[in-house]
Amino acid sequence: MTAGRTHTAAGSSAAACPRPPALTAPDLSRLRDGEADELTAGEMVEDLELVEADLSGGDLSALTLLSCRFSEVFANDTDLAAARLVDCRLERLSATYLHSPRSTWRTVELVDSRIGAWELYDADVESLLMENCRLGFTNLAGTTVRDLLIRATRIDELDLSGIDAQRVRFEDCQVGTLRLHGGSLSDVDLRGLEMRTVSGVGSLAGATVSSGQLSELAPLLAQHLGLRVTDQDHAQNVATRSRRA
Repeated sequence: MTAGRTHTAAGSSAAACPRPPALTAPDLSRLRDGEADELTAGEMVEDLELVEADLSGGDLSALTLLSCRFSEVFANDTDLAAARLVDCRLERLSATYLHSPRSTWRTVELVDSRIGAWELYDADVESLLMENCRLGFTNLAGTTVRDLLIRATRIDELDLSGIDAQRVRFEDCQVGTLRLHGGSLSDVDLRGLEMRTVSGVGSLAGATVSSGQLSELAPLLAQHLGLRVTDQDHAQNVATRSRRA
């Protein structure tokens, strides 16, 4: 389903347009060079700049990162369950599998990164920018999201089931499969998202789509509502011709 833009007529109510995410840039003014061995499960680390490190297989559960920047870091099978990232920037992060359920991402930028499978369910996300990323299976089921902008990013499968989302926007993005079963959407702008498959179309209430996307969603919406779509005039014409014959 192709992404598109909608244009509102002059004089239309501004309330008809979804509110954009309100993002805040991380405060990284006091960074210091550091090493990976400073990161320990359950500890708090501040103002750390970490470059070209390998955190693969590490237990960093319940770790708190405040005002940190990571660049070119490998995090294959790293455990970030219940971790807290506040005022952080992650650049060129690489992970085949990233485990971070029940974590907190607040005022975070994730850019130029590659994650094969990302478990981010039951998490708390506020003011998060994802830009120019390549993500495989991304699980945000049950997550509370406030102010999320995803830009120039490709996602194989995105699970938003049970999500509580406000002010979410996609720009120049693609997703193979979008899953939505339950949850609450408010000011969720999907117009910049190309969707190939949508599962759970009945849970799209509260989202904004383009007219082109709506046309492509029509068969799924009809199926969800139990609508039978036929060309009645055509059927009547066939019956009339049959009687005349």
